[in-house]
Amino acid sequence: MSKTSPLIFTSLITTLGMLPMTSVWANPNAVSPPIEQSQTVLAQANATSTDSVDDFNPPNDADTVPSDANMEDQLSLDDEELANSPDDANVEDIPIDQIRQFVETFQLVKKNYVDNVSNDQLFEQASHGLLEGLDPYSRYLTDEQYQQLMQFTEGQIAKIPFQLSYVPEQHQWQIAGIANGSDAYELGLRNGEVVEKINNNAVQYLDQRTVDNLLTGSLGSVVKLKIKRGNRSVIADVVRDQALNYDVEPYLTDERILILKIKAFQQDTVPQVQRLLSTYQQRAPIRGVIIDIRDNPGGLLSSAVELADLFLEKGLIVSTKGRIEAAQQFQALASQDPITYPVAILQNRFSASASEVFSAALKENQRATVFGETSYGKGAVQKLFPLQQGAVQLTVSHYFTPNGEMIEGKGIEADRKLNMSDQQTDRQIQEQASNQFGRMIP
Repeated sequence: MSKTSPLIFTSLITTLGMLPMTSVWANPNAVSPPIEQSQTVLAQANATSTDSVDDFNPPNDADTVPSDANMEDQLSLDDEELANSPDDANVEDIPIDQIRQFVETFQLVKKNYVDNVSNDQLFEQASHGLLEGLDPYSRYLTDEQYQQLMQFTEGQIAKIPFQLSYVPEQHQWQIAGIANGSDAYELGLRNGEVVEKINNNAVQYLDQRTVDNLLTGSLGSVVKLKIKRGNRSVIADVVRDQALNYDVEPYLTDERILILKIKAFQQDTVPQVQRLLSTYQQRAPIRGVIIDIRDNPGGLLSSAVELADLFLEKGLIVSTKGRIEAAQQFQALASQDPITYPVAILQNRFSASASEVFSAALKENQRATVFGETSYGKGAVQKLFPLQQGAVQLTVSHYFTPNGEMIEGKGIEADRKLNMSDQQTDRQIQEQASNQFGRMIP
């Protein structure tokens, strides 16, 4: 099952928790540039190799936030100093007039605003505004958010130690599941209290999935809950201390179809899949395998490419194209021990990003039948640029399927539609897909 060529991947990443389910999609009809100076990347699936989020050195032109001590000097740079600033930017590209206007606005706020605001606050807000206006996915990350993103790729994800339950008659999310004497109880929280906001996000009309996503984060991080108590509101800081299991979950049906539930593409996803395939195949021959990527919001691009390569003997897996980033093509490699049994994919409308790369690769190479719904349609590739404080997560290119189709705003259509509802359990949906898939296997 191993492949022989060197593992070569880029530091491209897509991330859980960074998928704004309610945001406006980017233009799905955007025209992609022609492939110039394209780089072919060979994929390898190797049980001993895991891909880290590599090469996170900041680019030469990465901005750093000046400290408070020299802020006044930094804000009085004249045109000559700006023009002579080191970095790779051309002098004519430096928007001196716009920078001067920003400096004037900054000084005006510092001098006249009703409350005291720190330089860090103002620059953080400016960074957010600069990036969030580009597309739904580019953004500025605080130090805490940056660490949370790194922890996600390593699987260190957690939730709060109680639940929020929706009361439809009152359109309220209420606290539930707090035991007497628990840390949450000692914090003063009580079952039945109404939660108005989670980290400044109003929750009244959000669905369960979105609320759960807001409550989930890196292990040990803090989520702020705005709670209504009588005629006033209070803020409670709750630690995410309940570690979530993102291991690949196996389920073998009576028809000997192995279903592997992948919740996110992380560093150890492919080694887990390899071990499970080997273990179950040794017990008795597998008739087929279903990769369940429902609700999988993405993860590491390299992990999705490596998993697709595990099931492919040849063909293009995915290509990426950007304005500055060199176009790349990820090609599958032949294996000494190929996987020959039939493969299917189970997805839904919340399968996104790296999940869609995997789904399209197997579908368009005629290696798998896709069951379920059309996927989310997130085809933006982000790259992380660490700063002196925090980091920038910037869209640098777009994914394209083996057939050259843009994923952004379109998604991957299912070959066979399934009726899926929130009232059905995971097992019921999996069995539904397995029954149809089983009838297709000779």
